[in-house]
Amino acid sequence: MKTYILDIIPKIQRYSKKLDNLTVLLNKHWVVLNEETLSKSVLIFREKDNQLLISNDGKIEKGSWEYLGNNSLLIDRNDGSYLFKHGFIDDYVLALKVDGKEEYALLVNEHWFEKQLKSLDKILSFLNDKYVEQKNLKTISIPDRIINSDEIDFNSINGFNLRIDDILMPKVFAKQFHREKSFLLYSIEEIDYYIKYFKSEEYPFFAALYLDKLNVKLPQSSMVKLEKIAQMYFDVKTVNEAFEFMVKNNQN
Repeated sequence: MKTYILDIIPKIQRYSKKLDNLTVLLNKHWVVLNEETLSKSVLIFREKDNQLLISNDGKIEKGSWEYLGNNSLLIDRNDGSYLFKHGFIDDYVLALKVDGKEEYALLVNEHWFEKQLKSLDKILSFLNDKYVEQKNLKTISIPDRIINSDEIDFNSINGFNLRIDDILMPKVFAKQFHREKSFLLYSIEEIDYYIKYFKSEEYPFFAALYLDKLNVKLPQSSMVKLEKIAQMYFDVKTVNEAFEFMVKNNQN
């Protein structure tokens, strides 16, 4: 696999998920980043028999993988065996450190590779915005905002980590956004219809944030629906991760 010297990985490693949490590794198709070739190589880590499928432009090679503990991953394929150390992993990017070297193989969740992360520059920009700049922004801006806010304490009744004012609402439906409690609750329950109506998968999350502002506790059924939409459209697992994605997306 093509490897890169990536100075950003040590800076964001504390935000990484654990490599021994194998679900984050197993449930995705990982595209190997290699800007020097137009071919597409995809790694699929299967739980059954620790089988590794490598798709090279659709042609399948079979290998194996094994988590050895101590943040080490062994990959066996036709051209040899490779030992990697944990570099960084989240739902978007997997960086595997070549054992004994300060170089990383870089893989991208295929869903996000196809949407926006097809180059090294875009991946580095994404990681910087998500984990470096965003964390710094929160650290710096929160004290000022608390001082100037009428609401001194932010107590989210639904466990949200953002307010509705923290996310820029797209103009495409901002003028049509209803602020009546019963309507917002109903629109989340009928989530598929209102996504189509407003032509935005972000709509129900703004509805949830506005209800949170009104101190309305969302029913468990609504939270489940929001989580499903977060997974389906944003490829994240939680509602709060969907909010973080929206912050980044709506700032671009």
